[in-house]
Amino acid sequence: MKKGLIVYLTESDGFPETFDAEEAVSRLTLPCDCSVPAAATEGYYNVQEAWHLLLTRGMQHIAVVKGKLDDAGDIELFGEPLRLCG
Repeated sequence: MKKGLIVYLTESDGFPETFDAEEAVSRLTLPCDCSVPAAATEGYYNVQEAWHLLLTRGMQHIAVVKGKLDDAGDIELFGEPLRLCG
């Protein structure tokens, strides 16, 4: 079963212009086949769009976890991933 992960970035009002969300998400050490960043900020997927994207990429198990950008430009995760489907 292919696993997908949505990383929902909270407190996303002030992302630096040089921030590459997809690269930062790929550095996370969570077990998944595909991960997608989501945020309320313009230019990012919302959770529903990210969920649809993962479904179209063939993910059968999709989870979401909350994260926040730290001062070093890495994503700090909060809590455990919550399974949305699969």
